[in-house]
Amino acid sequence: MANIIIPNEQRKADAEYIAEKYGIDRRDPAMREAAEVSAARTREAVEMAKNTRRYY
Repeated sequence: MANIIIPNEQRKADAEYIAEKYGIDRRDPAMREAAEVSAARTREAVEMAKNTRRYY
């Protein structure tokens, strides 16, 4: 069974932002997917950074 991710509005907005900022052609499926992956990983990194304790 394939893993399918159905993007919600936040994921779509993040991918659009990445595509716009880096000049990605939204008509090219490979580049659109790259923007989606970049946006998802960036969101994960930001969320993980909020959950860490800093001792300095």
